[in-house]
Amino acid sequence: MSFRLRSQEAHENKKRHGFVSILARIAIAIASIFIVYIIINDQMQINEYNAQYDELLEKTNRTLEENAEISRYLEDNANLDEYIENIAREKLDFANPDERIYYIIPSSGN
Repeated sequence: MSFRLRSQEAHENKKRHGFVSILARIAIAIASIFIVYIIINDQMQINEYNAQYDELLEKTNRTLEENAEISRYLEDNANLDEYIENIAREKLDFANPDERIYYIIPSSGN
């Protein structure tokens, strides 16, 4: 074998090594981008689930407060008339025939 032939083989090996090195770097870059995408996507889902949890927790607390109010009325000598009147006033905006309801509307700041 001549020196020239050995030199050509070494050159081809360098080319192959360079090509494999470039492919490895591209693969690592693609894997890194994919991992970052997965992490960001998971974090967004976690934030959505936290918001849903907070909303459900708020609904649960409101329901527990309503249940406590109903229980208080039922324990208080079964005064259902007062309970019905309070519900009609607070939630349905009803009033007795001789009453007037006034709504205060805040100024628009002009």
